[in-house]
Amino acid sequence: MAKRTKAPVEVFNLAFLDIISCAFGAVVMLVLLSKNGDLEAPPNADASSVSILIDQLLAAQQSVDDLNGALSQKEDQLASAKAQAAASSDALDNLEQKVPRAAEALKQLEDKALSIREDISATNALLNVPASTKTPDKDVGGVPTDAEYVVFIIDNSGSMNQIGWNKIVSTVGDVIENHPKLKGFNVMNADGQYLPMKRGGWITDNKSNRRIALTELKGFKGGGSSPEIAIQKAIETYKKTKGKVSLYVFGDEYSTSNIAGVAESITKSNYDPIRKQARFRIHGIGFYWRGGSNTRVGFSAFMKSVAHNNRGAFIALDVK
Repeated sequence: MAKRTKAPVEVFNLAFLDIISCAFGAVVMLVLLSKNGDLEAPPNADASSVSILIDQLLAAQQSVDDLNGALSQKEDQLASAKAQAAASSDALDNLEQKVPRAAEALKQLEDKALSIREDISATNALLNVPASTKTPDKDVGGVPTDAEYVVFIIDNSGSMNQIGWNKIVSTVGDVIENHPKLKGFNVMNADGQYLPMKRGGWITDNKSNRRIALTELKGFKGGGSSPEIAIQKAIETYKKTKGKVSLYVFGDEYSTSNIAGVAESITKSNYDPIRKQARFRIHGIGFYWRGGSNTRVGFSAFMKSVAHNNRGAFIALDVK
């Protein structure tokens, strides 16, 4: 911010004081000449007229003194004003230097507050998770495998690629192999986009289709990290399926300020009012790796809440 320089204030015009001084000098000279000159006083001159001139002279002298005093006072005020302006300018410079530092400190506090809110939301989601409503009749490693149809919802963002995409593909293959009653399956990313081989519906389960799906999955990258989008889409798309359906949600991180609210919304969408329980099992598989962000905790809290409210299970895989 550029400083604006004010023009100096001229309290009095010195030409006026010069005129007063000259007038006063002229009157004095007239008095001296009238007293000490060789010329005689004019015939009509008398003592009263001289007295009037003297009074006028004294009054003029007093006016000059008053003006000099006023001038001195204004000069003092001007000097004080200049000093205050200099002090204000220094204070402004100091404030301008502090503003960026204050803005940076505020940004740090806001980031910290957001992180704290996410931690609180994650903790609340875990505290409010009820016990599973039904004991799995068959499971592998704690994950029920009684489903006839399976939807894989996979976070295919950049962070999952850092884990090693082949590891993700291999895990999907293992899950398929461990479902003895499997009739159909499909794969979508967190944004709700399907594999090219089958955009909606079910891929018939056989060796050929499994091989094709896993091959296509190797190049299925570049999506987001908001699995609730795909979960809601899968619930709406497959809710009329005759048979047991399970959703498997793969991810490594998740960030939202309302984990409990999102999890509750999914539970409501998946609720079957006739059977009075979750329509589909929803399972979570978390991939954890060293050097990942703190949002890994968010995915764990989110999927534990969703799984426990929807007859599912959550497991974590340490990949690095």
